[in-house]
Amino acid sequence: MFCRALARHRGKLMNRRSFLKILTLGSFAALGLASLRSLFHLTSRPPRLVFIPSNELEKLKNGPLFGEDYILVKVSGEVLAFSRKCPHLGCKLNFDPVQNLISCPCHGSKFTLQGKYISGPAKKDLSRLNTKPSDKGISLALPT
Repeated sequence: MFCRALARHRGKLMNRRSFLKILTLGSFAALGLASLRSLFHLTSRPPRLVFIPSNELEKLKNGPLFGEDYILVKVSGEVLAFSRKCPHLGCKLNFDPVQNLISCPCHGSKFTLQGKYISGPAKKDLSRLNTKPSDKGISLALPT
C-alpha cells in the first residue's frame, strides 16, 4: 500500500511490478555511473615538472639537496634524484650528517645516499625520479 501511494505516474497508480522494475533499473544506472567515476580516478595524472638551476646544483658539493618533494644527491659525478617520501608511510625524509645517511624521522628507516634500504620498517629502496639534465640545470618529473 505504501509503494502505491509513493509511486504515482501521470496520475495513474503504478503496480508493484512496474515500480520494482524502475527501482532496479535506477539502481543499476547508479552503480554504472559510480563505476565509471572510479575509472577516471584510476588513470594517472601527468607528472609535475620541477627545474633546479645550475647554481643550486653547486650546493651538492656539501651534501644532499632537499627540496619540498625531492632529494638530490651527487654520487660519482652523477646527480641522482629521489622522492622525499619514505616508502613505509610517506613521512618526509631528512639527512643525517653524522651517519651520512638519509633517514625517516617518523619510524627510523635508513637509506644510503644511493637510495638503497638499510634498516627500519620501510623494506624498500627510495623511489627514483626521472631527471633530464641540461646546461642550465636539471629537470625533475615528480609524481602527482
